[in-house]
Amino acid sequence: MAISLKIKGNKRTNEGIGNDLVSIGDNRFQVIDAQYPGSKGATDFIVIRHLHDKSIYTIVCKNVTPCDSNREGTLYISVSVPAKEHVDGLFNMLIELQNAYKSMCMTYDGAMYHFMARNDIAQPFEEIIARYRTVRYPYKRIATGEDLTATAYLFMTPEQISDLLNDPMRGEFSRYGEVVLVPVGDPSQYVSTINIPAKIWRSYKIYVNGRQTGQTLSDPTKTVTITLPETSSHEAVSTTFSISQARETRMPGIAVDDEAQIIYLNMQPKPKPIAPVHTGNGLGDNGGNGHNGGRRNSGGNKRMFAVIAAGVIVVLGILAYVFFFSGDEKKEDNNNNNNNNNIENNDSQDKNGKNDVDGTDKANLDSIVAGKDQTDDPEEIEVLEGFDETEDDATKNQKDDQAKKQKEAEQKNKNTYNDYVARINKAETLKFSQIDQIYRERTNFDKQEGYTEFKNKVEFVKEVVDYIKGLNSKTNSNEYKTKIQELATRAGELGLNGLKSKLMQRIPASPNKIKESIKKNTAF
Repeated sequence: MAISLKIKGNKRTNEGIGNDLVSIGDNRFQVIDAQYPGSKGATDFIVIRHLHDKSIYTIVCKNVTPCDSNREGTLYISVSVPAKEHVDGLFNMLIELQNAYKSMCMTYDGAMYHFMARNDIAQPFEEIIARYRTVRYPYKRIATGEDLTATAYLFMTPEQISDLLNDPMRGEFSRYGEVVLVPVGDPSQYVSTINIPAKIWRSYKIYVNGRQTGQTLSDPTKTVTITLPETSSHEAVSTTFSISQARETRMPGIAVDDEAQIIYLNMQPKPKPIAPVHTGNGLGDNGGNGHNGGRRNSGGNKRMFAVIAAGVIVVLGILAYVFFFSGDEKKEDNNNNNNNNNIENNDSQDKNGKNDVDGTDKANLDSIVAGKDQTDDPEEIEVLEGFDETEDDATKNQKDDQAKKQKEAEQKNKNTYNDYVARINKAETLKFSQIDQIYRERTNFDKQEGYTEFKNKVEFVKEVVDYIKGLNSKTNSNEYKTKIQELATRAGELGLNGLKSKLMQRIPASPNKIKESIKKNTAF
């Protein structure tokens, strides 16, 4: 059982609180008998202690007396929850347990509650606890200090106390041994030891492709859009999400680490088609600077023909011919060199991406800007310089490390799934708390082979567990036999033959034994 209960108090004057009045589950935790002088005369308040292996929440009731005197006593109703788990509706459960004990185990004279002399029974409180479920506490755990003389007092309305108990792990609590929540009508009339809000929004950092953006998101329902803009080589890519959507629906490319309070986005832009690059070769009519070279070559030939045709004197003709011909060769060499340099420059520009029209080039995920916040439209967050085509060694190593961790996480998930499959197929050998844990985590394996069959079995076994937990002295015998028979049949249809056999053992022929079977509500 994930939730444990211990009720202590001054039932008799000379006994103190040494004996447990009610004990359910693991009672290996201490209930401290303290006066709490800072409670300002409040008759009922809640004390929080966060240990390394469990959290303890205690309602302390001061307006009580022992059954054999009018001396002042104290009633302690303590609930223990394992580390990393939390009770959904914790405040309501504590109040319900308190009201149940006072109404069934005490008398009231209009001013004080008095213990009854008879022994208390656990069954009503087991039924109350069975109605509440535990969930995994997603955020980082903290522990209160070991010095129990260091006590913090928070004066809050009951509504504020309820909100705080929905998220009871606050970093400020680590400086104190105990935290006392005192219900008052107007908290402004009191001075609390620490000033913290009852309801908080956790702030999440946003990482894109393994790199922190500097942007944070707090409101779990706020929708935002993250965009990598278009570059010369990649198309724009964007994704829209909220913390709640990313956590609950497992959106592709988005992962939420609640304990570290980080949102990871994997955004891979689509490369643009590569267009062919045409450069001049200096030889053809369409070859860039080849036009100039062609014209110069043509001019040189004409001059050469003119000199030859005009050759009045052989020596002058020869000299003219040599002069113009050698000059043309030098010009041609210069032109060819220029052409080659221009071609190399063009290639260099293409490689370095300097021909972009819009000038956006290298990616830098460290620089983002938050867009306009509108009530009806999602917030726009643009990563300004797009996708980085180059990776330094640190970035590559980081990505490799992330890929390794992701692979290890996937393997761990698969191993856990295989273990749970084997265990649920032998559900009759498990404790109810083990089945509750498998039920809470069942949706973590929706990508595994055979998940649907596994999920159906888990949900059926949880249905059986909840039915058995709810059995009590008011359960009708005939209805009980019919229900157990139905559950046994369904267990057989799902291939849970061991569970089927175990359920059939709960239907003996003797009516007296049926009553005994109904009383067995903590195991199959």
